Amino acid sequence: MIQKLLCFYILLVFISPANAGWQRPVSNYTRHVYKAGNQNWDIQQHDNGWIYSANNNGLLEFDGVEWNIYPIHNAKTRAVKVDDRGRIYIGGMEQFGYFTPNHLGGLEYTCLSDSLAPDVNVGIIWNILVDRDRVYFQSDRHFFYMEEDVIKKISCSSKIYTSLILHNKLYIVTDEGLLALNGTEFRKVSESSGVGTVVRIGGLLPYKDRMLVVTCDNGLFLYDGTSFKKYPTVAEEFCRKNRVFCAALQDSLLALGSIQGGVCLLNLETDEMEVISTENGLQNKTVLSMMFDKAGNLWLGLDNGIDCIHLDAKITSLYGGKPVIGSGYASCSYKGKFYFATNQGLYRSDLPEQLSQNSSIDFVPETSGQVWSLYPYDDKLFCCSNNGIFIMDGEHLEHLSNPKGVWGVIPVSARKDVLIAGTYSGLYLLMKKGERWIMESYIKDFVRSCKDMLMEDATHTLWVGNKQDGISRLILSEDLRTVEKVKDYNHTDFPRGYNACLLRVKDEIVVASHYGLWRYDQSRDSLEPYTWLEQLLEGKTDYTYMKIDSLQNIWYVTDGSLKVLHYDSTRKEYRRLNDELFLKGLLIENFEDVYLYNADQAIVGTEEGFTLIKTDSLPSQRAPLTLQIRKVYLTGLRDSLIYGRSYLYDTAPVVIPYAQNSLRIEYSANNYNKARTVLYSYRLNANGEKEVWSEYSENNIKEFTGLHEGKYVFSVKLLTDGDQEPIETSFAFEILPPWYRTWWSYLAYSMLVLLMFFYMYYRIQESRKKLLMQKELELYRQEQKFREESELKDKKIDILKEENLQAELRHKSEELVRTTLNIVRKNEILLDIKKEVVGISHAINEENLIALRRKTLRLLGQIDTNIGHDNDLQAFQNTFDSVHHDFFKRLEKEFPELNNKEKLLCAYIQMNLISKEIAPLLNISLRGVEISRYRLRKKLNLEEGENLAEFLQKFSK
Repeated sequence: MIQKLLCFYILLVFISPANAGWQRPVSNYTRHVYKAGNQNWDIQQHDNGWIYSANNNGLLEFDGVEWNIYPIHNAKTRAVKVDDRGRIYIGGMEQFGYFTPNHLGGLEYTCLSDSLAPDVNVGIIWNILVDRDRVYFQSDRHFFYMEEDVIKKISCSSKIYTSLILHNKLYIVTDEGLLALNGTEFRKVSESSGVGTVVRIGGLLPYKDRMLVVTCDNGLFLYDGTSFKKYPTVAEEFCRKNRVFCAALQDSLLALGSIQGGVCLLNLETDEMEVISTENGLQNKTVLSMMFDKAGNLWLGLDNGIDCIHLDAKITSLYGGKPVIGSGYASCSYKGKFYFATNQGLYRSDLPEQLSQNSSIDFVPETSGQVWSLYPYDDKLFCCSNNGIFIMDGEHLEHLSNPKGVWGVIPVSARKDVLIAGTYSGLYLLMKKGERWIMESYIKDFVRSCKDMLMEDATHTLWVGNKQDGISRLILSEDLRTVEKVKDYNHTDFPRGYNACLLRVKDEIVVASHYGLWRYDQSRDSLEPYTWLEQLLEGKTDYTYMKIDSLQNIWYVTDGSLKVLHYDSTRKEYRRLNDELFLKGLLIENFEDVYLYNADQAIVGTEEGFTLIKTDSLPSQRAPLTLQIRKVYLTGLRDSLIYGRSYLYDTAPVVIPYAQNSLRIEYSANNYNKARTVLYSYRLNANGEKEVWSEYSENNIKEFTGLHEGKYVFSVKLLTDGDQEPIETSFAFEILPPWYRTWWSYLAYSMLVLLMFFYMYYRIQESRKKLLMQKELELYRQEQKFREESELKDKKIDILKEENLQAELRHKSEELVRTTLNIVRKNEILLDIKKEVVGISHAINEENLIALRRKTLRLLGQIDTNIGHDNDLQAFQNTFDSVHHDFFKRLEKEFPELNNKEKLLCAYIQMNLISKEIAPLLNISLRGVEISRYRLRKKLNLEEGENLAEFLQKFSK
């Protein structure tokens, strides 16, 4: 058993992390991130804050969000320089030139070396210097300089290692020593022999009106204009061991980049040194170039990648933010040691006085597993874990294995010898027996999880909270062994379902929750909104953690970020610094923990371990960020870049056709410290009308679809967690109307409308004319209709007349027939009478009856007279003419040779009378009728075969 324990401890010694301290935050950019060559030989910052690097593949640009690479005729670049005019000069293998922006926000290359004679050997450009109106390009043995757009050359007899312009004078280092340019020749500076054998590229720096010479492996020298002097520092050993390749200087802070040892930070005034290498954040140890930016960050061009060391950052991480010891849940100091509670167990170390000092971190044996909380009490450290409670007493560790799953412990103000432990399923009572603490008993009648606990002062009242059951207030018995009363305080506006944090603010019970801040109102026995504190903090929002430290500062977490509200003990009021927003997205939600180590340092648990935060009241001096509307794309089936901004850009509005009225706008700020939060707000003003700003967010892309035609101004505003005021920039563009809403279309519409009005007027006039014509036509039609009706009436009258005439004709015809028949009967009667009279006359004796005979003769004469000249004959002719259209008159006119009997014969034949009927009418015999018909045919000139009756019928019509 002893051997197993010994092996276990030896194993822990070997696997335990060693010599790892709090590391400065370092941003690593691999070649897979910036998508260019691995080596970065020079690095510069533009006035707009963007970073430019001389990469193997060309000029590398970084605006804080996006990387871009601009090749120079497929040549490797070695040097880059930005002048006052904004040009970015670049030099590489066998060529040099400069970049200027184009209208799409990219850079276009202009080659200057092409203007040299073909036989001129450019070589490799290692350095670029700008002096007033001259730009120098340094190669191995030549200087090419541009003055008034003319390229000239200055040669050197030996190899040039490095160069520097100091007080408008060009200095170089060669094997001959330090030389200065005099006119067109380099002349040796006195007492500089041998300097060239130890100085390399980047080894000359201006320092307090003097020249600082950085050697490769022999430390530093100072040149004051007359002589060189050794500048002894603690970094000489670093230089000898690691071979310094480049250097950068900001105020009194000197950065030395080496081939084998990373970076050495040396304070020239205090002679303090810090080494940063792969062990504490760098990608690799070979530093080819370096540069301090305006915000005090140190940029490193590495043999493989680019790194940025955030020297002024307020936070530093244990192991550089790598989860070596697991996720951090709690921390505290105890008896000269610092303890870390993690998901892997309990660790301890010495907290260094300076961040540059490394300290060993050891695992506390037998504490493996999830440790939830640490609580120093009674000169002991209580470690609450998934496996129970560990009690540290100096170096001695005691384990209370029952119960399992302890969230934390809390003291009872009225009993110094008692602690209450909150577990996954209820409460337990810890009591001190002599010098030892023991688990006394289970507190009855409460089986809920007690993740958060708060004890009211001088009472036996305990507040507990968890996600499932919410916030409850427990009243314990006098002996603390039983829960006598339980009341839940969640309600409609503060429902269950989220964890809550219990704390005491100004002697009031306060609950920080997903639904804002709540305070316990004892008079109403309820939780009420804590408006005063909400207004002091972030308003009514989601608070996942809140704690008041020993200095009365309020630490709280909202929206995944840790913030602090400082308490001014002199003024007795709270104040908040704008730049104090920490660890967004790195905290363990609902398990946040802040431990104030001293007045200006706090240690915070994160998902990757632990972070040290400097909480000094003065915010760090940061260069203000710059905001750019970087690119504008027309969106559709294919995105089309129509506008971009570089350090120079066109402010003229961009004109966009209506068919492409959907666009995406990308904007960025040169924020290189990811711990520094930047928030954007935007608005789109249309046609001069100002809209409301959007809510601040981290999103740096905005899309608009289906914009109406008009003039727009897109504005974006940047808000940082620093002390600078929000900055704003804008982009103007115009959406052209569709062709059917252009001015000429409106002109055409106006013409069309005028034509339509004219046409309408014309149509109205025509309609009026037509209406008049219709009315006239209607009147005419009415007249015609009236005439037709009149004619119809006339026709009806005529018809009636004709009908009357026909009726009269029929009547007359009938009368004629009757008359004729009467005449026929009369004549027949008369003939019969005549026969009788003749018989009488023959019967009378002449002798006796002479007188009678005379009378009889006289009667016969009268009868003959009546038969031949009856007045009815005349009436018959008149009637017949009226019925048969003047038949007798026409007959007499056509055939004047006809006598009366023949005319009557024609009339009788036309009446379709037969010969037997005609004979009495004519007072002739039947034979006489036939003879008369024959004679009549002759007089009528009828040919043989013609029908006499048909002829007369036709004649009568």
